[in-house]
Amino acid sequence: MARILIIDDDITIVMTLRRLLQKQGYEVSTAADGEQGWQLAQTEVPELIICDWEMPQLNGLEVCKRVKTSPRLAISSFILLTARGALDDRIMGLDAGADDFLAKPPDIGELNARVRAGLRSVQLKRDLRRQKEILEQELAEAAEYVRSLLPEPLVSGAIQTAWAFIPSAQLGGDSFNYHWLDDDHLAIYLLDVSGHGVGSALAVSISDECASIAIGA
Repeated sequence: MARILIIDDDITIVMTLRRLLQKQGYEVSTAADGEQGWQLAQTEVPELIICDWEMPQLNGLEVCKRVKTSPRLAISSFILLTARGALDDRIMGLDAGADDFLAKPPDIGELNARVRAGLRSVQLKRDLRRQKEILEQELAEAAEYVRSLLPEPLVSGAIQTAWAFIPSAQLGGDSFNYHWLDDDHLAIYLLDVSGHGVGSALAVSISDECASIAIGA
C-alpha cells in the first residue's frame, strides 16, 4: 500500500488525517514541523506528502521546494494543506511545485479524492520512468550494433588507420569504411547519411550491409 507523509504543527489535524488515511489502508507517517517532515521525506520516500502551508521556521512552501528538487523524491506527489483560497496564493503554491491543494479543515470526500488523484499521478510517473529506462536500454543496444558494423582499424602494413565515432545523439546517421582495391590502392568513404536518431541509424546499417555484400562479391 502507498506511503503517505503528513506534515503539520496542529496535532488535531495530524491525528484526524492519519486516522482517516489509515482506515483506507495507507501506510501513514507524521511530522510535527517542516524540518522534521523534510528529514522523514528523505528517509522514507513517501509516494504522497500532505503538508501544512503555515508552519514556524520551515513552512510548507519551503518543504515543497526541497521535495521537488530532490532526485529521490522526484515522483512524489505534494499536496499543500491550507486555509488560503486566494488565486495569488494558489499561484504561489504551484510555482513552489505543489501538485494539489487541500482546504482546511479537510473534508473526508475531498481528502480521499485528492489522495487518489495524487497517487494516480505517481503511478503514471513511475510507468513513464520505466518506459524511458527500457527505451534508453534499447537505444544503447542499437548504438552498440551500429558500432559493430564499423570497420576494424588497420594496425599493420603500409597504411594504418585509427578512428573515433562520436555521434551527437546516441544513434548517428554517419557511415564510413575502407577497403583495399589492390596492393597499392586503399579506398575510403565517409558519408553523412541523414540527421540523427533511429531512422538514420537504420539507413546506415542497411547501407553498410549492402556495401559489405558488394565488396565481398
